[in-house]
Amino acid sequence: MDDEIPELIPAAFDEQAADLQPLSPPPPLSDQLVPATILTGYLGSGKTTLLNYILTAEHGKRIAVIMNEFGDSQGIDQSFTSVSNGAMVEDWLDLKNGCLCCTVKDKGLKAIETLMERKGKFDYILLETTGLADPGNIAAMLWSNEELGSDIRLDGVVTMVDSKNILRQLDETPPEGETMNEVQKQLAFADRIVLNKVDLVSDETVQTVRGIVEAINGTADVSSAEFAKVDLDSILGIGAYTDVALGRRQFSGSGHHHHIDRNISTMALEAPGQLRWSAVDEWIQELLWDSRIPGVPGAGENMEILRLKALLLTADFKPVGADEKTARATVVVQGVREMYDSFVVPDNNKVDIEHAASYRVVLIGRCLPQDALLASWDALLKKASVE
Repeated sequence: MDDEIPELIPAAFDEQAADLQPLSPPPPLSDQLVPATILTGYLGSGKTTLLNYILTAEHGKRIAVIMNEFGDSQGIDQSFTSVSNGAMVEDWLDLKNGCLCCTVKDKGLKAIETLMERKGKFDYILLETTGLADPGNIAAMLWSNEELGSDIRLDGVVTMVDSKNILRQLDETPPEGETMNEVQKQLAFADRIVLNKVDLVSDETVQTVRGIVEAINGTADVSSAEFAKVDLDSILGIGAYTDVALGRRQFSGSGHHHHIDRNISTMALEAPGQLRWSAVDEWIQELLWDSRIPGVPGAGENMEILRLKALLLTADFKPVGADEKTARATVVVQGVREMYDSFVVPDNNKVDIEHAASYRVVLIGRCLPQDALLASWDALLKKASVE
């Protein structure tokens, strides 16, 4: 079965052998930070098949894998047992291929705290969620944990998709009290989307699914796979929360492939010039914290902003906790629901910005009122632009 956890055999960790592994870790913002990736996907999407590969194959990467409910009240969805005694494993296992693995009953943050005591034996952290988990909550939890923030950095959210059943899953009724179902959230929060099981559907269906997925989330890189055969370099160490490249895709913000994507969409607000940061910051706060569209009373009553990403040229940028402002700086903004962070693009992470069109704010959300958002943003540009 696709969702059965493979049996894992604990093995003594061979540090000498591990040193010979052809590791290719990403360049982190700090040499001390370990990238943490959230792996999500609905039941049957192929997460476990991918994990089976990670935990057993000789891929040359030292990955610490955490499999759990991440605080979900329903308890553990899947468990794995050691061959030696068949008992539930709630401690770390050293695997022969250099990876580490564990499953936990309580919140995964505790597992990460324990994991960081073994720092140096791994280069990546992969947190697998159950099919019913909300990756946005997990990302925010990682992002806001100050203690873990000194050891790890949130690298990105990877969503596995069952290409054969995704259309039906997207149409499922949301749980009581929710406005979106789990699959819709998982796609909206993703930084990488893997269309798995493409061998089970026609090429036409794959293209239809891809169109729907891109209409929902226009910023995620979308790839195809059979049997969850994924290039690990494409999902690990991607730096999605530090990336300054938002892509060149033109976001229409309106779905035209299938009726499910009318409410969940991506739109971009262009920022061709230098803007005063204080005004932009106030605009973002009102949008995310108050769920209001600045300067447009009554608009966006049903709006939900799930992700905000921005690359801006700013004047007088003041990082949180800093005493001095930077007169001119290229700034990245990353938001998850009501939480957001902003930072100056580090010198060692610069990319070529070809023209002013590179500067933009990208929104992924539900019921985005495009006209009102555009009007609000245009008003901000007039107020905040620096000549």
